[in-house]
Amino acid sequence: MAIRICPKCGKQVPATAVVAYSDTLVCPHCHSPLRVSDVSRIIGAFIALAVGALVWRWSRGMPPELPWFGPEVHAFLAYSFAYAGFLMATADLSMRALEAAPEPLGASAHGHGPASTGGHGGAQH
Repeated sequence: MAIRICPKCGKQVPATAVVAYSDTLVCPHCHSPLRVSDVSRIIGAFIALAVGALVWRWSRGMPPELPWFGPEVHAFLAYSFAYAGFLMATADLSMRALEAAPEPLGASAHGHGPASTGGHGGAQH
């Protein structure tokens, strides 16, 4: 398991790109479509959940500074930073299949537009 290494060209991908574009990542060197592997995602999610649970438990006993900034907000922020930090430090990349370009749909593509109804504006009679 190489850390943020493109499986096609073998060069390292920047950590910020891995976190920002985890599903639609493109190698900056060879322009191959990449994604963060499922193993990295699952391990990162479990570690971040554990960090969030610990922070939630720790922050329950503290007097609240503001009513909206309670243990839940602390736990959410801890989860978010732990998950992003884990992916930045240890993400394993895999190749992503190219999606087919979506075809644009016109107003009369399925026969439901005003042009296909004989001037009735799409009303059914």
